[in-house]
Amino acid sequence: MGIAIKPSKIDDDIVEFGKFVGEYFDYYIIDAENEVIVDEDILERLEKISKVVMTVQAKKEDAFKLLDLYASYDFDLCVVLGNKQYLSERERRFSNHRILDVVREAIGYGRDVWVGTEGVESIAKDIVEECNLIAYYLYGQKCSINSKRAIYVPYATKIDENVLESMKGYLNRRKNYKGNWKDFILSLEDREVLKGIKDNNDIVVGYPIIPSKNEILSFMKAFSI
Repeated sequence: MGIAIKPSKIDDDIVEFGKFVGEYFDYYIIDAENEVIVDEDILERLEKISKVVMTVQAKKEDAFKLLDLYASYDFDLCVVLGNKQYLSERERRFSNHRILDVVREAIGYGRDVWVGTEGVESIAKDIVEECNLIAYYLYGQKCSINSKRAIYVPYATKIDENVLESMKGYLNRRKNYKGNWKDFILSLEDREVLKGIKDNNDIVVGYPIIPSKNEILSFMKAFSI
């Protein structure tokens, strides 16, 4: 199992927070945002946590430079297409097929490679299957790729109006969202859904909507039953 975080959403030091996650989980996934982590001191400290997954947005102009940087450390590499809100106008115009070039480059470093399938499953399917990469898909999506699968699950112990408000942007970006939040974010109170997620995926990655240590422990306990 793993925990994904967005650096801008946590109050703690990203490395100290990661050390806590590393006590209970196999993976610490750092989501790509507008301000990517390039500080060598931070990267060196992150490297001491097992196992960190660094995300690279394929449509970013500096994607290949970032891959080269992250591959110089003992990180897994995660390649995603890129969230439009973090891309410049020029970057948004790049073809979705650009993800294949970035994935091929990532493979060349000999690291474990995760591939975010959102919006590009049909494009990425062959290379993920042929190279036995990790298909990384969102809770609420289907994944037809025949490879190791990791599912990204936004969650809270209990879903209330504050949680839904904080996830409004995420939910509105989902193609089939019509108020049906249960199809896209998880309440840890929904035990039957928990079992289905656990049984049908190789790696379960929780994204704590409320990024607290208590929420992380709750996720660990919920999926350990």
